[in-house]
Amino acid sequence: MERKKLKEQLGTVNQSLFYLMLIILSVLLSFWSVLIQREQMEEALAGNSQKAAVPDVFPIKLIASVLVVSALGFFFCLSLRTCQDAARRNDPVAQKSAGMNVWASLFVLTAALIRLYDLNSNEKIRRSLPTENLQPE
Repeated sequence: MERKKLKEQLGTVNQSLFYLMLIILSVLLSFWSVLIQREQMEEALAGNSQKAAVPDVFPIKLIASVLVVSALGFFFCLSLRTCQDAARRNDPVAQKSAGMNVWASLFVLTAALIRLYDLNSNEKIRRSLPTENLQPE
């Protein structure tokens, strides 16, 4: 029984590592999109308007956001499972801690979902605007 429990825990740790890697990948994608935006600003300040040469950052931001939401969804589910396990063990200290972690995970996941919604909403509005309004001054 102990061996089975350890195997389950190892599986959970491996999944956690995978989702942490997704978060790291998301941060790297976000870093890349900021580098692109900086390049666009430098080009605009230099008077060059070579929009075709610089990629659109929306797809990069969208992928980064989706990766974060999926990882945070996993960690929220993990916090719920931990809370249920603490309740089964009837450990009040573990229950209180697990309950706090459920709320923290829920808030972080909610924030990521709001950011994803905002990203999509802004892109939809941006694409509906005439292109001449998007030119730098």
